[in-house]
Amino acid sequence: MAQFFSPKSNKKKSLAAAIEVSIDSLDHQGQAVAQHQGKIVFVDGLLPQERAKVRIEKDKGRYAKGKLIKRLSANSARVAPACPHFDSCGGCQLQYASSEGQQQFKQQTLTKLVQHHLSVAEITLAPTIKADPWRYRRRARLGAQVHQGQLCLGFRQEQSNNLVSIDSCAVLAKPLDNLIAPLAKAIGPTPLAKQLGHIDLLLADEGAVAVLRVMRAPKPKELERLTAVAVEHQCMVLLHDGDQLTTLDGEAPQLLHYQTGPELPSVAFMPGDFFQVNDSVNQQMIAQAIDWLQPKVDEVGLDLFCGGGNFSFPLASLSLQVTGVEGIESMALRARQQAKALGVGNVNFFSTDLNGEIPTADWASQPVDWVLLDPARAGAAGTLQWMTALAPKRILYVSCSPLTLAQDAKVLQAQGYSLSKLGLIDMFPHTGHLESMALFVANVKK
Repeated sequence: MAQFFSPKSNKKKSLAAAIEVSIDSLDHQGQAVAQHQGKIVFVDGLLPQERAKVRIEKDKGRYAKGKLIKRLSANSARVAPACPHFDSCGGCQLQYASSEGQQQFKQQTLTKLVQHHLSVAEITLAPTIKADPWRYRRRARLGAQVHQGQLCLGFRQEQSNNLVSIDSCAVLAKPLDNLIAPLAKAIGPTPLAKQLGHIDLLLADEGAVAVLRVMRAPKPKELERLTAVAVEHQCMVLLHDGDQLTTLDGEAPQLLHYQTGPELPSVAFMPGDFFQVNDSVNQQMIAQAIDWLQPKVDEVGLDLFCGGGNFSFPLASLSLQVTGVEGIESMALRARQQAKALGVGNVNFFSTDLNGEIPTADWASQPVDWVLLDPARAGAAGTLQWMTALAPKRILYVSCSPLTLAQDAKVLQAQGYSLSKLGLIDMFPHTGHLESMALFVANVKK
């Protein structure tokens, strides 16, 4: 059979035509949400009530992803981003909205999600927990790359592996921000630069800490340069080779600590442990948890997903007995060590997978007066299967995902609990992260 050659056109495929949309709201990840011809369209870089021309880049059937071409109007909350790295760094997506505007949009998102899942007409939010939106981060990870012979430290671009090199970050606590340029200067000229994976910056009661993830141990001259940074900036520099964490002298580091509030116990941790990024907001959050839960001296409580005891220790000082349960054994161990060091005898810590199989330990079958839940973004669906059998009168849910909070709230509603209080926690200003706290109370049986 004869075959005929048909050359392909070398013309570029025509791009989809621009459409005009009006933004209704922000979703739980900070993306702008619009409707177009019955389809939901998500767009980055816009605020509610703004109109814009966008181009559909991805059509997923039920929804589409649009790219901003031109903004046609501006919300009154729109401001110029303060950070010079905003256009390239993926860290602070919402800097183009004022702090008050960010909080308002997040409140609307939280309320809408919870109302929808609980099928309630109205929810009144408690006042937002907030603090200074700048210099608030006491924990961050800096990526490291050697580019054209220079060591670059910084954060990844959004949805990219490309590193945005920075020498300062406006949301980092000042003692941590002050370490970026000196560390780059100390490591950059040495062969260690190519053996550096990343740097974790932490701020503890003991001061600033820099943890270097290295592929090999530093040479003597490299150690000298790192020691000089530690001395000059009065910080602690630690080394992590993937297996072991050591000081520059090769010793095991001591436990670090942070405060939970005025006249409240401190929490012990090690680099790599989870702890709340925003110190001021965390202390306010703990104070609100105490106020909402109202623990009494004759009551027994259960703190699930307790970490190192962020809520357990403060609540134990007001309760008869508190049991903290955490999925990571090393963190539960450090909490036990801290309880012993503080002489706190009415708090115990255990480790188990709380969203795994139903736990069989004694603590999982004893009735309690109250429960505090502080799960990861996946929520607490597995825990709710057995937790309410302990008959707590009050359940305080601290959430880092409004979607899973709303889903879990619906389960609690079906199990005989009513939403009593709900409030936003502005833990991560300038980002799409939305934290909240909800109090559920057991319905009175007639």
